[in-house]
Amino acid sequence: MGVVCGGKRMRQKLGISNQDKIKLEHQRLVYGLFRDGPAYSCTDIARATGLSNTAAANIVKNFLDLGMIRPSERSVRQGKGRPLVFYELNPAYGLVAAVDLTDSDLVICVSDMKMQILCCRKIHGCTRISQDILGQVVAVLRNILQENAAKFGKYSAICIGTPGKIDPETGYFACAPKFIDYRSVNLRKIFAEAFGAPIILKNDVKLALQGESYFGSAIAKRNVVYLHIDDHYGGAIKLGGTIFEGERGYAGEFGGVRVLEKQKHFCYASYGISLGGMLCSWQDHVRNRGELPEKSGLLTVENLIEQYKNGEEEIVKIVEDAAEITAVEILNIATVLDVPTFILDGKIKLLGDEYLEKIRRFIVQYDYLGQNIQISYSLLQGRAAILGGLRCAIDAVSDSMLSRC
Repeated sequence: MGVVCGGKRMRQKLGISNQDKIKLEHQRLVYGLFRDGPAYSCTDIARATGLSNTAAANIVKNFLDLGMIRPSERSVRQGKGRPLVFYELNPAYGLVAAVDLTDSDLVICVSDMKMQILCCRKIHGCTRISQDILGQVVAVLRNILQENAAKFGKYSAICIGTPGKIDPETGYFACAPKFIDYRSVNLRKIFAEAFGAPIILKNDVKLALQGESYFGSAIAKRNVVYLHIDDHYGGAIKLGGTIFEGERGYAGEFGGVRVLEKQKHFCYASYGISLGGMLCSWQDHVRNRGELPEKSGLLTVENLIEQYKNGEEEIVKIVEDAAEITAVEILNIATVLDVPTFILDGKIKLLGDEYLEKIRRFIVQYDYLGQNIQISYSLLQGRAAILGGLRCAIDAVSDSMLSRC
Protein backbone atom coordinates (compact mmCIF):
# COMPACT_ATOMS: atom_id res chain seq x y z
CA MET A 1 0.00 0.00 0.00
CA GLY A 2 2.89 2.36 0.72
CA VAL A 3 0.90 4.30 3.35
CA VAL A 4 2.68 5.38 6.52
CA CYS A 5 1.12 7.99 8.78
CA GLY A 6 0.32 8.47 12.44
CA GLY A 7 -3.18 8.50 13.90
CA LYS A 8 -3.91 12.24 13.88
CA ARG A 9 -2.15 12.78 10.58
CA MET A 10 -4.08 9.87 9.05
CA ARG A 11 -7.44 11.24 10.19
CA GLN A 12 -6.57 14.64 8.72
CA LYS A 13 -5.54 12.98 5.47
CA LEU A 14 -8.75 10.97 5.25
CA GLY A 15 -10.90 13.90 6.28
CA ILE A 16 -12.95 11.67 8.61
CA SER A 17 -14.49 12.68 11.90
CA ASN A 18 -16.92 9.82 12.47
CA GLN A 19 -15.33 7.07 14.58
CA ASP A 20 -16.98 4.24 12.66
CA LYS A 21 -15.69 5.59 9.37
CA ILE A 22 -12.20 5.91 10.80
CA LYS A 23 -12.38 2.28 11.92
CA LEU A 24 -13.51 1.17 8.45
CA GLU A 25 -10.69 3.07 6.77
CA HIS A 26 -8.17 1.48 9.15
CA GLN A 27 -9.55 -1.94 8.27
CA ARG A 28 -9.32 -1.22 4.56
CA LEU A 29 -5.76 -0.04 5.03
CA VAL A 30 -4.79 -3.27 6.75
CA TYR A 31 -6.74 -5.41 4.30
CA GLY A 32 -4.83 -3.76 1.44
CA LEU A 33 -1.57 -5.00 2.95
CA PHE A 34 -2.81 -8.60 3.00
CA ARG A 35 -4.36 -8.36 -0.47
CA ASP A 36 -1.25 -7.01 -2.17
CA GLY A 37 1.53 -8.52 -0.05
CA PRO A 38 2.74 -11.78 1.48
CA ALA A 39 2.53 -12.20 5.29
CA TYR A 40 2.60 -9.72 8.17
CA SER A 41 2.86 -9.74 11.93
CA CYS A 42 0.85 -7.28 14.01
CA THR A 43 4.09 -5.35 14.52
CA ASP A 44 4.62 -5.16 10.74
CA ILE A 45 1.07 -3.88 10.28
CA ALA A 46 1.46 -1.21 12.95
CA ARG A 47 4.75 -0.07 11.42
CA ALA A 48 3.40 0.05 7.87
CA THR A 49 0.13 1.83 8.66
CA GLY A 50 0.96 4.03 11.64
CA LEU A 51 -1.68 2.30 13.76
CA SER A 52 -0.98 1.38 17.36
CA ASN A 53 -0.03 -2.23 18.11
CA THR A 54 -3.33 -2.66 19.95
CA ALA A 55 -5.38 -1.34 17.03
CA ALA A 56 -3.50 -3.56 14.60
CA ALA A 57 -4.04 -6.61 16.83
CA ASN A 58 -7.79 -5.89 17.11
CA ILE A 59 -8.16 -5.65 13.34
CA VAL A 60 -6.21 -8.89 12.88
CA LYS A 61 -8.52 -10.60 15.39
CA ASN A 62 -11.61 -9.38 13.50
CA PHE A 63 -10.17 -10.63 10.22
CA LEU A 64 -9.36 -14.01 11.77
CA ASP A 65 -12.90 -14.33 13.17
CA LEU A 66 -14.32 -13.65 9.69
CA GLY A 67 -11.92 -16.11 8.06
CA MET A 68 -10.42 -13.37 5.87
CA ILE A 69 -6.86 -14.15 7.00
CA ARG A 70 -5.06 -17.14 8.49
CA PRO A 71 -1.79 -17.77 10.35
CA SER A 72 1.09 -18.15 7.95
CA GLU A 73 3.65 -20.92 7.88
CA ARG A 74 6.21 -18.13 8.12
CA SER A 75 5.53 -17.73 11.88
CA VAL A 76 8.81 -18.04 13.81
CA ARG A 77 9.93 -18.53 17.41
CA GLN A 78 12.15 -15.83 18.86
CA GLY A 79 14.44 -17.13 21.59
CA LYS A 80 12.53 -18.39 24.62
CA GLY A 81 9.62 -16.02 24.18
CA ARG A 82 6.32 -16.46 22.42
CA PRO A 83 6.53 -17.11 18.67
CA LEU A 84 6.13 -14.15 16.35
CA VAL A 85 2.95 -14.93 14.43
CA PHE A 86 2.59 -13.87 10.82
CA TYR A 87 -0.74 -13.73 9.03
CA GLU A 88 -1.68 -13.93 5.35
CA LEU A 89 -4.80 -13.55 3.26
CA ASN A 90 -6.95 -16.67 3.33
CA PRO A 91 -7.50 -17.48 -0.38
CA ALA A 92 -10.45 -19.74 0.45
CA TYR A 93 -12.68 -17.14 2.09
CA GLY A 94 -14.34 -16.47 -1.24
CA LEU A 95 -14.67 -17.62 -4.85
CA VAL A 96 -15.01 -14.97 -7.55
CA ALA A 97 -15.56 -15.03 -11.29
CA ALA A 98 -14.97 -12.62 -14.16
CA VAL A 99 -16.59 -12.78 -17.59
CA ASP A 100 -15.26 -10.79 -20.56
CA LEU A 101 -17.78 -10.47 -23.40
CA THR A 102 -15.61 -8.15 -25.53
CA ASP A 103 -14.27 -10.30 -28.35
CA SER A 104 -15.66 -13.13 -30.46
CA ASP A 105 -14.04 -15.54 -28.00
CA LEU A 106 -15.76 -14.97 -24.65
CA VAL A 107 -13.49 -15.46 -21.63
CA ILE A 108 -14.59 -16.87 -18.25
CA CYS A 109 -12.12 -16.96 -15.34
CA VAL A 110 -12.54 -18.01 -11.71
CA SER A 111 -10.13 -17.29 -8.87
CA ASP A 112 -9.80 -17.40 -5.11
CA MET A 113 -9.45 -14.23 -3.04
CA LYS A 114 -5.68 -14.15 -3.50
CA MET A 115 -6.37 -13.92 -7.24
CA GLN A 116 -4.90 -17.32 -7.89
CA ILE A 117 -6.73 -18.35 -11.08
CA LEU A 118 -8.39 -21.74 -10.63
CA CYS A 119 -9.88 -22.05 -14.09
CA CYS A 120 -10.05 -20.09 -17.34
CA ARG A 121 -12.27 -21.14 -20.26
CA LYS A 122 -13.43 -19.69 -23.56
CA ILE A 123 -16.52 -19.90 -25.72
CA HIS A 124 -15.39 -19.40 -29.30
CA GLY A 125 -17.02 -17.74 -32.30
CA CYS A 126 -19.45 -15.35 -30.57
CA THR A 127 -19.50 -12.39 -32.94
CA ARG A 128 -23.09 -11.75 -31.79
CA ILE A 129 -24.36 -12.72 -28.36
CA SER A 130 -27.76 -14.40 -28.02
CA GLN A 131 -29.67 -15.69 -25.02
CA ASP A 132 -28.40 -19.16 -25.93
CA ILE A 133 -24.78 -18.02 -25.71
CA LEU A 134 -25.44 -16.38 -22.34
CA GLY A 135 -26.88 -19.72 -21.26
CA GLN A 136 -23.58 -21.33 -22.27
CA VAL A 137 -21.68 -18.84 -20.11
CA VAL A 138 -23.93 -19.73 -17.16
CA ALA A 139 -23.32 -23.44 -17.81
CA VAL A 140 -19.54 -22.97 -17.84
CA LEU A 141 -19.68 -21.06 -14.55
CA ARG A 142 -21.83 -23.83 -13.04
CA ASN A 143 -19.38 -26.51 -14.14
CA ILE A 144 -16.44 -24.63 -12.63
CA LEU A 145 -18.39 -24.14 -9.41
CA GLN A 146 -19.15 -27.86 -9.20
CA GLU A 147 -15.45 -28.62 -9.55
CA ASN A 148 -14.68 -26.33 -6.61
CA ALA A 149 -17.86 -26.78 -4.54
CA ALA A 150 -16.20 -28.86 -1.81
CA LYS A 151 -13.86 -25.99 -0.98
CA PHE A 152 -15.95 -22.89 -1.71
CA GLY A 153 -19.63 -23.82 -1.95
CA LYS A 154 -20.76 -20.83 -3.99
CA TYR A 155 -19.60 -17.72 -5.82
CA SER A 156 -19.01 -14.69 -3.61
CA ALA A 157 -19.25 -12.25 -6.54
CA ILE A 158 -19.23 -12.25 -10.35
CA CYS A 159 -17.97 -9.33 -12.45
CA ILE A 160 -19.07 -9.05 -16.07
CA GLY A 161 -17.28 -6.83 -18.56
CA THR A 162 -19.47 -6.12 -21.56
CA PRO A 163 -19.48 -3.87 -24.61
CA GLY A 164 -22.34 -1.42 -24.81
CA LYS A 165 -23.99 1.10 -22.55
CA ILE A 166 -25.81 -0.19 -19.47
CA ASP A 167 -28.25 1.72 -17.29
CA PRO A 168 -26.62 1.29 -13.85
CA GLU A 169 -29.99 1.36 -12.06
CA THR A 170 -32.01 -1.10 -14.15
CA GLY A 171 -29.22 -3.27 -15.56
CA TYR A 172 -30.73 -3.05 -19.06
CA PHE A 173 -28.73 -1.91 -22.09
CA ALA A 174 -29.26 1.52 -23.58
CA CYS A 175 -27.19 0.40 -26.57
CA ALA A 176 -25.32 -2.85 -27.30
CA PRO A 177 -25.03 -3.81 -30.99
CA LYS A 178 -23.16 -7.04 -30.15
CA PHE A 179 -26.25 -8.45 -28.39
CA ILE A 180 -29.17 -9.85 -30.35
CA ASP A 181 -32.34 -8.03 -29.19
CA TYR A 182 -30.23 -6.19 -26.61
CA ARG A 183 -33.14 -4.23 -25.13
CA SER A 184 -34.52 -7.44 -23.61
CA VAL A 185 -31.17 -8.51 -22.11
CA ASN A 186 -30.50 -7.92 -18.42
CA LEU A 187 -27.15 -9.46 -17.48
CA ARG A 188 -27.52 -8.64 -13.79
CA LYS A 189 -30.84 -10.48 -13.58
CA ILE A 190 -29.67 -13.49 -15.60
CA PHE A 191 -26.56 -14.16 -13.51
CA ALA A 192 -28.07 -13.19 -10.14
CA GLU A 193 -30.93 -15.66 -10.65
CA ALA A 194 -28.48 -18.38 -11.72
CA PHE A 195 -26.03 -18.01 -8.82
CA GLY A 196 -27.59 -15.86 -6.06
CA ALA A 197 -24.37 -13.82 -5.89
CA PRO A 198 -23.66 -10.09 -6.18
CA ILE A 199 -23.27 -9.22 -9.88
CA ILE A 200 -21.00 -6.35 -10.90
CA LEU A 201 -21.59 -4.98 -14.40
CA LYS A 202 -18.86 -2.91 -16.04
CA ASN A 203 -18.27 -1.51 -19.49
CA ASP A 204 -15.54 -3.74 -20.92
CA VAL A 205 -13.16 -0.91 -21.87
CA LYS A 206 -13.42 0.76 -18.46
CA LEU A 207 -12.83 -2.60 -16.84
CA ALA A 208 -9.76 -3.09 -19.02
CA LEU A 209 -8.38 0.25 -17.86
CA GLN A 210 -8.91 -0.90 -14.27
CA GLY A 211 -6.95 -4.04 -15.12
CA GLU A 212 -4.15 -1.93 -16.59
CA SER A 213 -4.19 0.23 -13.47
CA TYR A 214 -3.86 -2.80 -11.17
CA PHE A 215 -1.44 -4.93 -13.16
CA GLY A 216 -0.33 -3.36 -16.45
CA SER A 217 0.66 -0.18 -18.25
CA ALA A 218 -1.22 2.23 -15.97
CA ILE A 219 0.20 1.18 -12.58
CA ALA A 220 0.93 4.28 -10.44
CA LYS A 221 -0.32 6.60 -13.19
CA ARG A 222 -3.06 8.97 -12.07
CA ASN A 223 -4.15 10.34 -15.45
CA VAL A 224 -4.49 7.93 -18.35
CA VAL A 225 -6.58 7.49 -21.51
CA TYR A 226 -7.11 3.93 -22.73
CA LEU A 227 -8.06 3.50 -26.39
CA HIS A 228 -9.49 0.16 -27.50
CA ILE A 229 -9.05 0.08 -31.28
CA ASP A 230 -10.45 -3.01 -32.91
CA ASP A 231 -13.23 -3.49 -35.46
CA HIS A 232 -14.67 -0.47 -33.64
CA TYR A 233 -13.13 2.19 -31.43
CA GLY A 234 -13.85 3.10 -27.82
CA GLY A 235 -12.06 4.32 -24.76
CA ALA A 236 -11.87 4.90 -21.05
CA ILE A 237 -10.43 7.69 -18.91
CA LYS A 238 -8.67 7.72 -15.56
CA LEU A 239 -8.44 11.12 -13.87
CA GLY A 240 -6.84 11.69 -10.48
CA GLY A 241 -6.43 7.94 -9.99
CA THR A 242 -10.16 7.18 -10.54
CA ILE A 243 -11.95 5.80 -13.60
CA PHE A 244 -14.11 8.65 -14.91
CA GLU A 245 -17.66 7.42 -15.53
CA GLY A 246 -19.46 10.62 -16.50
CA GLU A 247 -23.07 11.48 -15.68
CA ARG A 248 -24.58 8.20 -16.95
CA GLY A 249 -21.51 5.98 -16.95
CA TYR A 250 -20.86 6.47 -20.67
CA ALA A 251 -17.69 8.60 -20.55
CA GLY A 252 -14.91 7.59 -22.93
CA GLU A 253 -17.01 6.75 -26.00
CA PHE A 254 -14.57 8.50 -28.34
CA GLY A 255 -15.59 6.36 -31.31
CA GLY A 256 -19.08 7.86 -31.24
CA VAL A 257 -17.82 11.44 -31.57
CA ARG A 258 -19.12 13.05 -34.76
CA VAL A 259 -16.66 14.68 -37.14
CA LEU A 260 -17.42 16.90 -40.14
CA GLU A 261 -15.70 15.81 -43.33
CA LYS A 262 -14.84 17.95 -46.35
CA GLN A 263 -17.99 16.71 -48.06
CA LYS A 264 -19.92 18.52 -45.31
CA HIS A 265 -21.60 15.50 -43.81
CA PHE A 266 -21.19 13.90 -40.42
CA CYS A 267 -19.42 10.62 -39.76
CA TYR A 268 -18.03 9.02 -36.61
CA ALA A 269 -14.45 9.13 -35.36
CA SER A 270 -14.47 5.33 -35.30
CA TYR A 271 -14.63 5.30 -39.10
CA GLY A 272 -11.25 6.99 -39.44
CA ILE A 273 -9.45 5.20 -36.59
CA SER A 274 -10.73 1.63 -36.21
CA LEU A 275 -9.67 -1.41 -38.19
CA GLY A 276 -13.28 -1.67 -39.31
CA GLY A 277 -12.98 1.83 -40.75
CA MET A 278 -9.75 0.92 -42.54
CA LEU A 279 -11.54 -2.11 -43.99
CA CYS A 280 -14.35 0.12 -45.28
CA SER A 281 -11.78 2.39 -46.96
CA TRP A 282 -10.21 -0.65 -48.62
CA GLN A 283 -13.63 -1.81 -49.82
CA ASP A 284 -14.26 1.66 -51.28
CA HIS A 285 -10.99 1.51 -53.24
CA VAL A 286 -11.80 -1.95 -54.58
CA ARG A 287 -15.37 -0.92 -55.43
CA ASN A 288 -14.16 2.15 -57.32
CA ARG A 289 -12.00 -0.12 -59.47
CA GLY A 290 -15.02 -2.36 -60.17
CA GLU A 291 -13.41 -5.38 -58.50
CA LEU A 292 -15.62 -5.90 -55.44
CA PRO A 293 -17.51 -9.08 -56.50
CA GLU A 294 -14.25 -10.94 -57.20
CA LYS A 295 -12.44 -9.75 -54.08
CA SER A 296 -15.27 -9.47 -51.55
CA GLY A 297 -14.29 -12.71 -49.79
CA LEU A 298 -10.73 -11.48 -49.32
CA LEU A 299 -11.65 -8.13 -47.79
CA THR A 300 -11.16 -8.98 -44.13
CA VAL A 301 -9.32 -7.28 -41.30
CA GLU A 302 -6.91 -10.21 -41.17
CA ASN A 303 -6.04 -9.83 -44.87
CA LEU A 304 -5.73 -6.06 -44.47
CA ILE A 305 -3.17 -6.54 -41.69
CA GLU A 306 -1.30 -9.16 -43.71
CA GLN A 307 -1.11 -6.96 -46.81
CA TYR A 308 -0.01 -3.99 -44.72
CA LYS A 309 2.90 -6.03 -43.36
CA ASN A 310 3.71 -7.12 -46.93
CA GLY A 311 3.96 -3.47 -47.96
CA GLU A 312 0.91 -3.37 -50.27
CA GLU A 313 0.95 0.29 -51.34
CA GLU A 314 -2.80 0.87 -51.24
CA ILE A 315 -3.12 -0.64 -47.76
CA VAL A 316 -0.06 1.19 -46.42
CA LYS A 317 -1.67 4.50 -47.47
CA ILE A 318 -4.95 3.60 -45.72
CA VAL A 319 -3.10 2.67 -42.52
CA GLU A 320 -0.98 5.83 -42.62
CA ASP A 321 -4.12 7.95 -42.99
CA ALA A 322 -5.60 6.18 -39.94
CA ALA A 323 -2.38 6.79 -37.98
CA GLU A 324 -2.59 10.50 -38.76
CA ILE A 325 -6.24 10.70 -37.71
CA THR A 326 -5.41 8.76 -34.52
CA ALA A 327 -2.56 11.17 -33.71
CA VAL A 328 -4.86 14.17 -34.09
CA GLU A 329 -7.48 12.43 -31.94
CA ILE A 330 -4.91 11.80 -29.21
CA LEU A 331 -3.74 15.41 -29.35
CA ASN A 332 -7.31 16.69 -29.07
CA ILE A 333 -8.07 14.45 -26.09
CA ALA A 334 -4.79 15.41 -24.42
CA THR A 335 -5.53 19.09 -24.94
CA VAL A 336 -9.01 18.84 -23.43
CA LEU A 337 -8.17 16.53 -20.49
CA ASP A 338 -4.51 17.45 -19.90
CA VAL A 339 -3.63 13.74 -19.84
CA PRO A 340 -0.11 12.72 -20.94
CA THR A 341 -0.41 8.90 -21.07
CA PHE A 342 -2.27 6.92 -23.75
CA ILE A 343 -2.55 3.11 -23.87
CA LEU A 344 -3.71 1.37 -27.05
CA ASP A 345 -5.27 -2.08 -27.02
CA GLY A 346 -7.31 -4.32 -29.31
CA LYS A 347 -6.43 -5.87 -32.66
CA ILE A 348 -4.69 -2.61 -33.63
CA LYS A 349 -1.63 -4.11 -31.88
CA LEU A 350 -1.34 -6.55 -34.79
CA LEU A 351 -0.05 -3.65 -36.91
CA GLY A 352 3.06 -3.73 -34.73
CA ASP A 353 5.40 -1.18 -33.23
CA GLU A 354 5.82 0.47 -36.62
CA TYR A 355 2.24 1.67 -36.43
CA LEU A 356 2.85 3.22 -33.00
CA GLU A 357 5.89 4.99 -34.44
CA LYS A 358 3.78 6.43 -37.27
CA ILE A 359 1.34 7.84 -34.70
CA ARG A 360 4.22 9.28 -32.65
CA ARG A 361 5.67 11.06 -35.69
CA PHE A 362 2.34 12.70 -36.48
CA ILE A 363 1.93 13.72 -32.83
CA VAL A 364 5.34 15.43 -32.87
CA GLN A 365 4.44 17.10 -36.18
CA TYR A 366 1.15 18.56 -34.90
CA ASP A 367 1.87 19.10 -31.19
CA TYR A 368 2.28 22.87 -31.01
CA LEU A 369 1.80 22.83 -27.21
CA GLY A 370 4.72 20.52 -26.45
CA GLN A 371 2.52 18.16 -24.40
CA ASN A 372 5.10 15.34 -24.19
CA ILE A 373 2.49 12.67 -24.89
CA GLN A 374 3.46 9.06 -24.20
CA ILE A 375 1.71 6.27 -26.14
CA SER A 376 2.20 2.52 -25.82
CA TYR A 377 0.42 -0.75 -26.37
CA SER A 378 -1.16 -2.55 -23.43
CA LEU A 379 1.21 -4.77 -21.47
CA LEU A 380 -1.54 -7.27 -20.66
CA GLN A 381 -2.13 -8.48 -24.22
CA GLY A 382 -5.91 -8.73 -24.10
CA ARG A 383 -6.09 -9.89 -20.47
CA ALA A 384 -6.77 -6.45 -18.99
CA ALA A 385 -10.56 -6.78 -18.72
CA ILE A 386 -10.54 -10.26 -17.20
CA LEU A 387 -7.87 -9.34 -14.63
CA GLY A 388 -9.67 -6.10 -13.85
CA GLY A 389 -12.90 -8.09 -13.42
CA LEU A 390 -11.37 -10.52 -10.93
CA ARG A 391 -9.92 -7.66 -8.92
CA CYS A 392 -13.25 -5.77 -8.93
CA ALA A 393 -15.08 -8.89 -7.72
CA ILE A 394 -12.50 -9.47 -4.96
CA ASP A 395 -12.74 -5.86 -3.81
CA ALA A 396 -16.55 -6.05 -3.76
CA VAL A 397 -16.45 -9.13 -1.54
CA SER A 398 -13.88 -7.65 0.83
CA ASP A 399 -15.75 -4.31 1.06
CA SER A 400 -18.92 -6.18 2.00
CA MET A 401 -17.12 -8.18 4.69
CA LEU A 402 -15.29 -5.13 6.06
CA SER A 403 -18.57 -3.28 6.44
CA ARG A 404 -19.68 -6.04 8.82
CA CYS A 405 -16.53 -5.97 10.97
